[in-house]
Amino acid sequence: METKVNFNVLDCIERIYKHSEDSHLRDPLFELLKTDLENLSNYLGLTELQSLIFANCFILGYDDAQVIRVFRHFGMAEYSIIRYRKDVNVLFERKLLKKERRFDENRMDFKIENSVISAISGNIKIAEEKKDSVLLTDILEEFDALSDRFDDDKIAKHEFIHRTGELLNDNENLPMVKQIKNWKLNDFETYFFLDTLWDAIRRGDNNFNTSVHRTVEDFDKRRSESIRLFKFLLDGHTKLTTLNLVEFSKEKFRNQTEAKLSKHVIEFLKEHEKVELEYFDDENNRLLLQKNIQKKDLFYNDSEIPQIQIIKNAVEENKFKELQSVLKEKAMPLGITVLLHGDPGTGKTESVYQIAKESGRNIFKVDISETKSMWFGESQKLVKRIFTNYEEFKKTEKKCPILLFNEADAVIGKRKSAGSSRVADTENAIQNILLEELEMFDGILFATTNLVENMDSAFERRFLFKVRLEKPNMDNSAKIWKSKLPFLSKNECLKLAESFEFTGGEMENIARKSLMNEIINGEKPTFDSVDGMCRSEKWTEKTEAKKIGF
Repeated sequence: METKVNFNVLDCIERIYKHSEDSHLRDPLFELLKTDLENLSNYLGLTELQSLIFANCFILGYDDAQVIRVFRHFGMAEYSIIRYRKDVNVLFERKLLKKERRFDENRMDFKIENSVISAISGNIKIAEEKKDSVLLTDILEEFDALSDRFDDDKIAKHEFIHRTGELLNDNENLPMVKQIKNWKLNDFETYFFLDTLWDAIRRGDNNFNTSVHRTVEDFDKRRSESIRLFKFLLDGHTKLTTLNLVEFSKEKFRNQTEAKLSKHVIEFLKEHEKVELEYFDDENNRLLLQKNIQKKDLFYNDSEIPQIQIIKNAVEENKFKELQSVLKEKAMPLGITVLLHGDPGTGKTESVYQIAKESGRNIFKVDISETKSMWFGESQKLVKRIFTNYEEFKKTEKKCPILLFNEADAVIGKRKSAGSSRVADTENAIQNILLEELEMFDGILFATTNLVENMDSAFERRFLFKVRLEKPNMDNSAKIWKSKLPFLSKNECLKLAESFEFTGGEMENIARKSLMNEIINGEKPTFDSVDGMCRSEKWTEKTEAKKIGF
């Protein structure tokens, strides 16, 4: 509720400003302005001296807003501001003055928030700023501005450290700031952690965005000291490593090492600061971000459309959450598991990519054949780790990601006789773990295979949806040709569809070869050139093309 005051605040400020000029802040000024200073002090909750300085800042803040200019208005030498720095700092602490991004400790650049101006011009009490209105990103932006000034030698190192400490102290109500203080990091550790934190949040991901070498040199420009800090850091002797706050990439050359936040810091940000970052695991290159997937039009046969559509609906975010809620109530397995099977090139993997793109879900991709380790017993651990890594990845994601087992033939085939060989025993052990994990799975899993006929019956009920993707029918085949080679006429596309029973993958190959021929040989693609490429695509008699006639 707005609280009116019983005197005109703006008139009071104007009188104080008028009489302050060349006053040198001597006693007669305070005698002359006794009533106005008492009123303004009560209104602002400041001392008379602080109120007088603010009044002059308020008027002079409309042009070249620097506290040092206010002291020039008083007729005082610039160094005089040192005597009054404590009182000036109170104005900043109370948010009556706000430091500009280009803030200089000598000039003390400032601005006055619109809320303060509005209150004074409206002759009402200034509302106190709520502590929880400040976000972590605001603090990090201010830290970044301080870092820029430190890098440009505009503020000394001790001043930079002091002001960073003040920034954290002033905002210790924020969960992450509270954690930083609890960790009791030293000056360098605090700087490095805040820099890594800001790099990740600014980029929106956690993919090793911080250059260790450059960050260390920014903190200490002395060559010998930066080398010492660099070695100390990478040898794991700081709290950044012992408390598992930051992870480092494993580069061949140490000066190319980069840093990222640890998994538990990312989870803390998501839970307590509502800050969500893309998760990257340096142990593999399995992560495929949906934003990097190129959108493609896929053409399904009539029998496939209803099945694909129900899967798309099931992984749509609102429906997925609703499904999981209902399944949980009924004590049913929560996971959505899909098996896509069919001949190579029929679009199994691409279907998963496009479903991920459409639903806004990232993909954790696994080539399951990688788990066939040469060491007995290792394979089982690797399979177990896939699901553990997926669960950790899922915690960091806004939407449940997709776990993709590509070309899963290697592990869902019929079981071998126990004891027949060490390889057979290993494969059977892998299958047992997979079956256990699928039974408890609560995410979204797609598996692709070319040989579903060879699938072990134990896996059948573990997959909720089983969709066979056939070669495209004539109509779809013509549509795919047109999408791949737009220069072809509708009739030409139909002729190719009638003559060649190609999968979408094979048509993609023809389109790529046609483009390469145009670029390398400078030959404009034609129907005849495409027809020739189609004839050489397969070499078995069984798939020889029919003669095209017009």
